[in-house]
Amino acid sequence: MSPYGAFTGVPDEVDEGQTRRWSSLLVKAVFVVLALGVVLSAILWAVASADAGALTLAAVFAVCTGLLVLRQALLAERR
Repeated sequence: MSPYGAFTGVPDEVDEGQTRRWSSLLVKAVFVVLALGVVLSAILWAVASADAGALTLAAVFAVCTGLLVLRQALLAERR
């Protein structure tokens, strides 16, 4: 019998170790993106304009939110 679902192509069984590894890696990626984004935003705020800095900060928060949504989706698949 195939380990894949009939219509979705998504595996029925999820490897616990691989899920834990990816979820912790995504958290580390969020911290890296957040740190780099805050530094870049501060530089743009001082050099270019406050609008460019605020826009960069908003984009960084959106990327961090997307990464955390992926992490939660991975953790939900373990159940």
